[in-house]
Amino acid sequence: NSTTITINPSVTPSVSTSLTSGSNPTCAGQPVTFTASPTNGGSTPTYQWSVNGTSVGTGSTYSSSSLTNGAVVTCVMTSNASCATPATASSSGITMQVNSVTPAVSISTSSNPACVGSAVTFTASPTNGGTPTYQWTVNGQNVGTGSTYTSSSLNNGDQVTCAMASTASCASPASVTSNTINMSVTSPVTPAVTVGITSGSNPVCEGTPVTFSATPAN
Repeated sequence: NSTTITINPSVTPSVSTSLTSGSNPTCAGQPVTFTASPTNGGSTPTYQWSVNGTSVGTGSTYSSSSLTNGAVVTCVMTSNASCATPATASSSGITMQVNSVTPAVSISTSSNPACVGSAVTFTASPTNGGTPTYQWTVNGQNVGTGSTYTSSSLNNGDQVTCAMASTASCASPASVTSNTINMSVTSPVTPAVTVGITSGSNPVCEGTPVTFSATPAN
């Protein structure tokens, strides 16, 4: 009798990866999803994902929100196709650009100490603010917005702060709080001065030296 032998041609597996959710460049902490697209993978290929050469997951997709700038994402596929040669294939790497900026805000005033009832102006100086918005507080209570704040009703010991919300791309965190200015506010005082004779006398003889001294108050 005779036997018919079927010789199947060998196939070469390959796999490509693409970013199917999220973006590149992206911001730190934002989720991204990669998808593997097999060629000659057979009916049920398996996958091994790696980031910078370290295994991180399996399956036809891989998602992460903790990638860092410069991270290289790759995928190795193992084919179960008949006559796959070689049985495994590696994708090219996707190099991630992950951006992050740190906002900050500081406040200052040239009128501290100040007198009761005098107008004091505070100015906010932003870093990585984009087009920022501001919220000023005195002792934790909201008192105003804008890049400056002016008040003539501050009391001694009041604490002035400013919170800034940044619109800069990839700002982390998006909202920050400034330094605190502790106000020294004093009550108005009335200056006075008295004069007295410290050497000589009154009445005095003509030609006799007399010395006067001034004694100030405030």
